[in-house]
Amino acid sequence: MTFKVSIQHNDINFTTSTDDIILDSALESKINLPHGCKNGTCGECKCQLVSGSVTHEEYSSVALSAEELADNKILLCRSVATSDLVLDLPGFVNGFPIKTLPSKIASIEKIGSVAVLKLKLPASQNFDFFAGQYIDIIHGGKNRSYSLANSPSQAGILELHIRYRAGGVFSESVWNEFKVGQILRFKGPLGSFTLKDSSAPMLMVCTGTGFAPIKAILEQMIAHNSKRKVHLIWGNFLPEDFYMTEVLPIWQQQLDLSVTLCSNENTPADFYNGLVTEFVTKNYPDLSHYQVYACGNPGMIENLYNTAANQLKLVKTNFFSDVFTPSV
Repeated sequence: MTFKVSIQHNDINFTTSTDDIILDSALESKINLPHGCKNGTCGECKCQLVSGSVTHEEYSSVALSAEELADNKILLCRSVATSDLVLDLPGFVNGFPIKTLPSKIASIEKIGSVAVLKLKLPASQNFDFFAGQYIDIIHGGKNRSYSLANSPSQAGILELHIRYRAGGVFSESVWNEFKVGQILRFKGPLGSFTLKDSSAPMLMVCTGTGFAPIKAILEQMIAHNSKRKVHLIWGNFLPEDFYMTEVLPIWQQQLDLSVTLCSNENTPADFYNGLVTEFVTKNYPDLSHYQVYACGNPGMIENLYNTAANQLKLVKTNFFSDVFTPSV
C-alpha cells in the first residue's frame, strides 16, 4: 500500500509504502531529507509528525528519547508509514540535486591501514555538495557509504578515506583490485552532517576514519576564512592508526584550532592516553556555549552524547553526529 508524504510549509511531496523506510523513499525520489547514519543512531533525521501514523524499527534512545516519541517526533530512517503523512522539518530546504554519476580513479594512496582514494569527476558534469556530506559507491551489486573528505572548494575531485577491513568487499577491492583510471559509479550528495551557521566555539570529536568529514568541514572553514574557535579531538586505538597528521599543524596556522590526539596503547608523550570522551569530560566541564560535532563508531557517539548532555551542560540541539559502521 502506498501513501503520500508532504513536508509542511514546503512544496515537497513524495510517495512511500508499507514496505519502505520513509527516508529511503525520499532519497529514491531525489529528495535529500536531513539524515546521517541511516540506522537510528545519530538523530539527524528526527522530525515532527504533524499528522498520520508510522511504525518504528529499532533505534537508539540517543537519537529519539521516550519524551520526544510521546511528542510525536519520529526518525525518518527508522519509520514506516501506515497512512498519509504530514511532516514538519523547520528550516529544511532540499539541497543539491542527488545524482548518479561515473567517476575515474585518479589515485590510491595507502597510509597504514587507510587508503586515500581520489575520484575525478567528468568535466561535463557539475557535482555540488556541502562539506561533511557523503556519497554511496555502487560496487558489487551493493551501495557503500563513504564521507567526502575534501571541501567543495576543491573542484572536480572527490576524496574518500577507506579503512582496510579483512573480508570487506569494497576495502579488499581498493587494496587488491582497483587501478588508477578505473571507472566507479556513485550516488550523492547525501546526508546532513554539515557545518551549522553559528559563531559558537566547536568541539570536533572523531574516531578512526570519522576524521574524513571533519577534514572536509575544516578545509571549508579555511576556505571561508572562519574565525570560529575549534578543538579537534581525534582518537584511534593505536598511534599508528592515525594518518594525514601532517596537515594538522598547517591547519593550526590557518584556523583558531587546537588538536588533541588520543590513543589507548603505546601512547606517545604528546598524545592523550585514553578515550576521546574521557578527554572531553576532564577538560570541558561546561559545554553550555559550545557546539559538538562527532563522527565515528556508534559506541563513541552514544557515550559522548550522554556524557555531554547529562554531565557537561551541552544543549542537546547543539550535538551533531555522523555514525560510521563497517561496510561488508
